[in-house]
Amino acid sequence: MIITHNLSALNSLKKMNKNNKATSAAMEKLSSGLRINKAADDAAGLAISEKMRAQIRGLHKAQQNIQDGISLIQTAEGGLGSIQNPLLQRLRELAIQAANDTLTDADREHIQKEIDQIKQGINAIANNTEFNGIKLLNGAKTGTKTITVTKDIIVPGYYETTPTVVDLSKATSITIFELSNPGNSKYEKTFNISDLVSGQRWEPYPSSQEEYIFSVDLVNNTFTTTALKNGYSYSGNTVTGVRINGLNEYEDVEVWASAIVSHSAGTVKENLDAILGSNLSDFPLFDWSTPHDTFITVEFHSRKYIPESITTITETIVVDVAEPLILQTGANQGDTFEVELADGRTTTLGIDNLDYTTRLGAVDALAKIDAAIANVSAQRSKFGSYQNRLEHTHNNSTNYAINLAAAESRIRDADIAKESMEMVKSQILTQASQGMLNRANQQQKNVLGLLR
Repeated sequence: MIITHNLSALNSLKKMNKNNKATSAAMEKLSSGLRINKAADDAAGLAISEKMRAQIRGLHKAQQNIQDGISLIQTAEGGLGSIQNPLLQRLRELAIQAANDTLTDADREHIQKEIDQIKQGINAIANNTEFNGIKLLNGAKTGTKTITVTKDIIVPGYYETTPTVVDLSKATSITIFELSNPGNSKYEKTFNISDLVSGQRWEPYPSSQEEYIFSVDLVNNTFTTTALKNGYSYSGNTVTGVRINGLNEYEDVEVWASAIVSHSAGTVKENLDAILGSNLSDFPLFDWSTPHDTFITVEFHSRKYIPESITTITETIVVDVAEPLILQTGANQGDTFEVELADGRTTTLGIDNLDYTTRLGAVDALAKIDAAIANVSAQRSKFGSYQNRLEHTHNNSTNYAINLAAAESRIRDADIAKESMEMVKSQILTQASQGMLNRANQQQKNVLGLLR
């Protein structure tokens, strides 16, 4: 028998302490009604529950905001109702009366006095209708707004500022002029642009010495004249002018060769310039001593016509708008509702200057009053739609809060029956462990019997 370490007593003490803790935990849950009283009870459940509690409390406050918003809207709509009936209706009634020529000018003067009083009454309602100090019907809550608008701009047709290379596909034909020797008769021949794409000979030759091949390059918009040797000891290119005809979409209908693009290596640039322009008497004097073909490639310049076009541009402008009231109708950022207030003053309604002193003035006032009544009706309809929408939002918020509360209860609240059972179980175990601890202590006393 060992007395230094009473293992039985230690084990019984350990179990008793465990049962005491279980009893305390069950009593805590039963006394608070909550399954989670501290983070140690359920860390994840506590985080979820607290987020739900924030949503629930936010929804309850949002419901109050919605009710306040509905009250504000009802106040504004009621003010417009007072303006519309009887005041605007009375204005219309008096306009019909004043439009009748059975009245004298003096009669209409008396009507005008009542009209002025009615307008003051309308302005008084518009200026004094408020909710918690907020003016609702006098346009006091205004601001600016930046909006994006698009509009079409017609750009008139115009010619380019600087001549550019002519698109040869826009021409119908090319006329070539040739002068074999100074003083001889000039030769000319016209070719269709389409025929020159694959190259064309000048047949019969304009003189007995030169044989020519002409071609166009529609990609690079160039014209090339090539003089072949033709059995002689020299080759020459005495084309003294090239003109394109029937040009469309350009400033000029006919255009002469404007610039040299390339030429044979053996020719001299000063002599080549004779092919440019319309001076047909300018003899080229190309170098005939070269033993190879002589070619010159030219291009044509004219100002292109840019047709009329419609360009759509986007621009931002700042406009004056009624600054809306923002109602916080939900538990989260962005759960808002905008309420645009109305302006019921006579200047905004267009009835500021009503003249009933003449029949024509009364007739003109009738049209203005009808427009004002329509305007007020539209504003009242808008307020009515606001109220209906807020009431739907309130109902949804109430249902949302109830469902969240039920979900949070399932996470946070204690199951009383279960916790009662746990407490009874832990109490019985505590009592049993106490008995076993007492029994273990009795075993130590048996050692004294051995020592007698």
